[in-house]
Amino acid sequence: MLTRKKIIEFLFVLTFCFVAGSLIANAQTGEYTPMEPIPGTSIEEQKTFPNYVKALYGFIIWTSGISAMFMITIGGFLYATAAGNSSRVEKAKGIIGDALLGLVAILTAWLILNVINPDLVNIDLSVPATSSETKK
Repeated sequence: MLTRKKIIEFLFVLTFCFVAGSLIANAQTGEYTPMEPIPGTSIEEQKTFPNYVKALYGFIIWTSGISAMFMITIGGFLYATAAGNSSRVEKAKGIIGDALLGLVAILTAWLILNVINPDLVNIDLSVPATSSETKK
């Protein structure tokens, strides 16, 4: 039998395939106009596929930091209101620790990529010119 986790994973993959398929189809036409811009950018900055991926990458990094701050705040509130209940204190410490671990993992991944090659974190998906185009 299918478990709930398997069904959720299947729906996630199916959704990803539909989104990726529409992006690839629109990328081949050269221009894509989203209905809503990714927060922090304008629609004009997202008309091409490389710019869209760059905006999405920046939004994911930004969202990760905001969600880590939010979870640390929730953990701090739970810790402050535990009133000596050791199970609630442990739960609050777990939430804070997991948020910090996730934040450190994201920042470490960015740092490693930036040290290896700064172009890895500065997304540029433009196609380089071929030798026949450069001779013209």
